[in-house]
Amino acid sequence: MNEQENLKRLIRLFVDKWNITNELWRKEFFDENNLSDKYRKYRLKPSFGNSGNRIKLPKFPYISFLSNGFKTSNGVYPIIFYDHEDIELEIGLGVSKDNRPDVTQEILNEINSFERKRFNLDDLDDAIGYLNESIDEFERILSKDSQSSNNGDQVNIKNIILYGVPGVGKTHNIAKLIRLIEEGKSDSEIFSEIRNNTISDEQLPDDLKERTAFVTFHQSFGYEDFIEGFRPNEEGKIELVDGVFKRFANKARENLIQSQSTNTVPFQEALHRLLKEKIENGETVKIDLKRANSYYLIYDYNDRTIFFEKQNGDKTHSLSIRTLERMYHEERNDIIQGGLAPYYNPLLDTLLQIKHSGGQAPIERKNYYLIIDEINRGNISKIFGELITLIEEDKRDKLEVTLPYSKEPFSVPNNLYIIGTMNSTDKSIALIDVALRRRFTFLKMEPSASLIEHDKARTIFEKLNDFLKERLGEDHQIGHSYFMKVQDEDDLKFVLEHKIKPLLEEYFYGDREGYIEAQKYLDIRYNTNNTNETDEQ
Repeated sequence: MNEQENLKRLIRLFVDKWNITNELWRKEFFDENNLSDKYRKYRLKPSFGNSGNRIKLPKFPYISFLSNGFKTSNGVYPIIFYDHEDIELEIGLGVSKDNRPDVTQEILNEINSFERKRFNLDDLDDAIGYLNESIDEFERILSKDSQSSNNGDQVNIKNIILYGVPGVGKTHNIAKLIRLIEEGKSDSEIFSEIRNNTISDEQLPDDLKERTAFVTFHQSFGYEDFIEGFRPNEEGKIELVDGVFKRFANKARENLIQSQSTNTVPFQEALHRLLKEKIENGETVKIDLKRANSYYLIYDYNDRTIFFEKQNGDKTHSLSIRTLERMYHEERNDIIQGGLAPYYNPLLDTLLQIKHSGGQAPIERKNYYLIIDEINRGNISKIFGELITLIEEDKRDKLEVTLPYSKEPFSVPNNLYIIGTMNSTDKSIALIDVALRRRFTFLKMEPSASLIEHDKARTIFEKLNDFLKERLGEDHQIGHSYFMKVQDEDDLKFVLEHKIKPLLEEYFYGDREGYIEAQKYLDIRYNTNNTNETDEQ
């Protein structure tokens, strides 16, 4: 077929230009006009190196097939690599390394998991056949991204704050909110049902408890507690420790990665297969280097670091688990090019053999929920730091930062929900960070008299809240939950004396006249007879 012959001729020319010239050639020798529509709808981008000459050589020169505004420095694409050492073509799907592509993590995982195959230059028919398969698979994967973005029934809001006056059931409704998300309800359905605020005794099932974490913000809570920081260990030594958010986000991301598995061994399992048994038995793991008769010994590791001893006994260097994990998922080292690269590369090759030795089938993708109580009491800028941008729904799995302490890349996975609660009467609400307001969707919960069964309790509740709204504003009402368990007059007196009265003292601090006036609504006789009679206080 002429069109296929034209592509074969272009590939041969690309290889020849690499082999026969010392100059940097770009696109001037490409003639795409005679290619078929399958290829012509892509922008073919050849690359022989950087900086205008061949002093800085790429490991593999390549031809990328660009579409949808993607660039080789920021995108995903079908690609042909030329291995000039082995004189072979490697064909498959590529991912930019300079910048994270603007696609979802699910799409990124599928692109990364697509198998690359190698072909001899004498087998161009087979090579182009696999290129066609790669392009078909690439278009199928991207079409899923388009379909998911057009699905109006999905829960798109990942950052939610339930707020209201004390006692309206903010914390109580978290279980219901999570249940609605798990059921796949739309945003509008979820918000409508939560606002209705009906009586519910919902509890999180065991499976959800394992996917839910709780933390309470306060004035002393900081970045080091939430993300990462240096803390003393049991031996009194200072070490870098992951905070609650980072640990939980990594847990959610691990599920996301495993849900996209293609019967390969997950990274942590591969690492444990290689190291765990020997290290626990006090043995070392020998890793052969590329140089003849050279090796190093791994003698220990933890969740952050691999400790090794060089052949000369030097133990001053170590390897980063997170960096190795990125290489593992990308199946090549485009991160460390010098320095410790000779130690990363053979370890990566060994792990990749384990990865493709057969693993578990893809697991079910699940949501994870981080509950932040009293979210407005913390210093948001201090706690979130640079991650305040990463939590935005449209930045999930797309934007990545390098953490300041560990120097590890970090992004927020798309299957992590952040649910906060906030007391609207708290004086600190006026100072709440604008960045937090912009990145969270606020769901106000109102006091509801219909949830109070006891008649006198309901009457007191309604009259007291009418007074508080008029005197202090609607954000200083009292919630219905204080009265929901009232069964008789003794229960009511106890609630009024020990729960409502202290709350009023706080509301009217410095306003004795207002406090005295508010107390008459705590008098059962006053509310029953609707008179101005009050007890002496």
